[in-house]
Amino acid sequence: MANNGDDPWDYLTERDVARFGPEILDKDLRAKWAAAMSLAGSLGYMWRKKAAVVREMIYDKLELRAGDKVLIIGEAVDTCGFDTDIEARVGEAGEVTVIDIIEKARDMTLAKERGRSGRIGSWKWDYTNATADEYYDCVAVLQSVQHADDWREIGAELLRVMKPGRRIALTEICLGEPFQAKIETDVHFSFIFDRLGAAMGVHLGELSNYSPQEILDAFDGLVEEPQTFQWKGIETFWGRKP
Repeated sequence: MANNGDDPWDYLTERDVARFGPEILDKDLRAKWAAAMSLAGSLGYMWRKKAAVVREMIYDKLELRAGDKVLIIGEAVDTCGFDTDIEARVGEAGEVTVIDIIEKARDMTLAKERGRSGRIGSWKWDYTNATADEYYDCVAVLQSVQHADDWREIGAELLRVMKPGRRIALTEICLGEPFQAKIETDVHFSFIFDRLGAAMGVHLGELSNYSPQEILDAFDGLVEEPQTFQWKGIETFWGRKP
C-alpha cells in the first residue's frame, strides 16, 4: 500500500487499515480530524492552563485602569478568558469591545487565502475605520497577530483610536521559525506535524507569522518604550502611544 512518496500518509499499510479501520484512508476524514487535533479547544487550553502567567503579564503591561475603554481583537477571546479578565480590571464603569476573528482566520488559513503581504490567513483589518480618534484607552491584540497583513498600516490605525500616553499590546503563541526549528530536532515531532499538515493541506512553514523584530520594525517611531518578551513559544510586544 505504501508508495514511498513525500506524503506521510502514503506509508499506511494493510496492517494499519486492519487495526484502525478503513476510515484512515478517507482523506476528508483525515483532514477533519487533523484540524480538530490542531485547532479545537487548543487556544483555551494553552492560554488558561499553560500560559496563565503570560496572560496576567499582558494585562499588567496594558496598565489597565478602572473605567478604561479597551478594544480586544483576538481569537477565541471568550474561551481564553481575555474578555472577562479585562472586564474585571476596568470595572462596571469601563467598556470592553471584542472583535473575535477566529472563524475567518480558520477559514482563510485552511483555504490558503493570502492577504496583501502574501501571507496565508492574513487580511486588511478595517474594524476601526468608523471609530473616532482616541476613543479607546488601550488596544489588546490577543492571539491574532499573524492575521493582519500589514502591521505598519494596521498598527498606525489601532494607535489612532487610542488615547495618548496609553499602551497597546500584542501577543501570540507562535508557529514561526523558532517553533519549526524545535520540531526538526526530533523525528517523532517532525513526523506528527508533517502528518497533520499533509492531512489539512497546510504546512507550518506556509503559515503567516511575524517575528518580534518585524513587529518592532512595524511600530518603529509609532510608539515609545517598545518592548518584546518571549517565553515558551509565546511572543509579546507592547508600547506606549506618544
